[in-house]
Amino acid sequence: MPSTIKPCVRFLTLVCIVTMLAAVVPAETQSLETLLAYMKSPNVGTRRDAARKLGERRVRNQLAIEALATAVTKDENHSVREDAVNSLGLIKDFSALPEMLDSLKDIEPGVRGVGVRSLVALYTEHDIEFITNRRSGWNLFNPLLDTSDHEIIEPYILVDPKIIAALGEVARDDQDHDVRVSAIRALGVLRAGGAIPQLNEALTADQDVRIEVLRAFIKIGDPAAGPHLVQFFTDSDRKVRTQAMVAAGLLKYRPAVEPLIAAYRLGPEKKGSLKKVTDKVKGRFTYLPPRDEAALWALSLLGDDRAEQVFAENITNGDDDRRQQAIEGLARIDKPQYLDQISQLILKEDNSEVKLADHWALYRMGAAQHLIYIVRKLDTDQKDQARGYLLESNPVDLYSHVYSSSKEIRQGVIEVLGRIGDAETVKELEPVVRTSSPSTADAATVAIKRIEWRMAGRPRASDDVMSRPRRAANP
Repeated sequence: MPSTIKPCVRFLTLVCIVTMLAAVVPAETQSLETLLAYMKSPNVGTRRDAARKLGERRVRNQLAIEALATAVTKDENHSVREDAVNSLGLIKDFSALPEMLDSLKDIEPGVRGVGVRSLVALYTEHDIEFITNRRSGWNLFNPLLDTSDHEIIEPYILVDPKIIAALGEVARDDQDHDVRVSAIRALGVLRAGGAIPQLNEALTADQDVRIEVLRAFIKIGDPAAGPHLVQFFTDSDRKVRTQAMVAAGLLKYRPAVEPLIAAYRLGPEKKGSLKKVTDKVKGRFTYLPPRDEAALWALSLLGDDRAEQVFAENITNGDDDRRQQAIEGLARIDKPQYLDQISQLILKEDNSEVKLADHWALYRMGAAQHLIYIVRKLDTDQKDQARGYLLESNPVDLYSHVYSSSKEIRQGVIEVLGRIGDAETVKELEPVVRTSSPSTADAATVAIKRIEWRMAGRPRASDDVMSRPRRAANP
C-alpha cells in the first residue's frame, strides 16, 4: 500500500472508532463541547445521538439550547429534528419556546407529534406517553379516560397562552390524524380552557377525533364546554353518544338535565343487537351501556333534583349498574326521605359495588356512621370507587382517619384531603407531618402544599421546609 494512503486509512479508522465510542458513552461522561461538535457532524446518527444526550443532561446551558433550537428549525433530517425538540422538552427552558412552537408546523408529522409532547413536557412528564400512543379501552369507573392517560396538571399551574393557542390550531387544522389527536390530548392534560373554541370546531371530524375532544373537555373541567355536548346525545355512534352524556355529567352542566331525561325516556336503541361488554383486564373494562342507561349514568353524575323520579325508578332495578347509578344520583341530590328505604335495601344487596354506593348514599343523607365503611375500602380492590365517594365528602369527617393503623387508608385519606381540603385542613395535617413515618409525612406535605398552592393560585418555591422531629413517633 502506498505510503500516502496509509495515513488516510488510519485517519478514517480513527474517525469510525470515535463515532462508535460516542454511541455508547453516557451523556454525563461526554463534554458539552464534544456534543456541540457532534451536532454539526455530517453523520445523521452522530447528530441524533448528540441531540438525545444534550437532552439527557437536562442542563440549561444556553449553548446547548441554541444548538438544539437550531437543529429543530434547520437540520435537514427529520429524525434529528425530532430528537432535538424532544430534548428541548426535557431541558425545559422557555427561551427555546419559539423553535418548539415552530416544530408544530414542520413538514414531517413525526416532528409535529414529538413537538406536541415536548410542549407538554415543559409542565409535566408524568404518564404523558399516551399522548402519542393509541388507546386501548375504557375504564369502568372512570370511562372518560384511557387505561393509561392519568396525568392532568394541577389547576394552579398557568400554561403559556402561546402554547395553548398553537396546540389549539393543531387540534383543529392538522391534516395528520395522529398529530391532531396528540394535540387534543395535550390540551386536556394542560387544562386548556382557552382552546375550547378550537376543540369545538374539531368536533366536526371523525368519530375517533370527536371522542378525543369530549375526553379533553372532561380533563379541562370547564362547564363552558357544556353547550357543545348536547348535540351529541343523539349521535349515531354509541361511543360518541355515551362519552358526550358522561362528559355533561362530570362537568356538572345543568342545562343538560332535560335533554338527558328525554334521552332516558326514549329507552334503549331499537336497531341492532345491544350488548354491554365487560371484559376485565387488570381491573379495567370496556363498557358501552345502551342509550337510556348512559343517560341515567350522566344524570347520576349531575345529581339534579329534576332527575329524582328517574333515580327512584331504578333503585330496585335488576341490573347492578343501574341500581348503583340510581343510588348515587339520590346521594347527590341529598334526599333524606329515602334513608329508610336504602337502609332496607342495603341489607339485601349482594353486589359489593352497589352496597358501597348504598353506604355512601346513607352517609350523604345524614347517617354519618356509614362513612367508615367507605374509608375501609381504601385498603381493598374497591379503593377507586371509595376514593371517588370520599372526594365528595366533608373534609371534617375524614380528619380522624389520617391516623388509621392502615398505611393505605391513612395515605389514601390524606391524598383526598389534599384535593378537597381548605385552610382548616392544613392545620389538621401539620401534626401528621411532624409525628408520622417518613412516607406518611411526605404524603401529608404534598397534600398541604396542594391546598396552599391551590388557594394561592400558584406554587411557591420560597416556602419553608416543613419541620419534624428527628424520629417519628407514629406510623
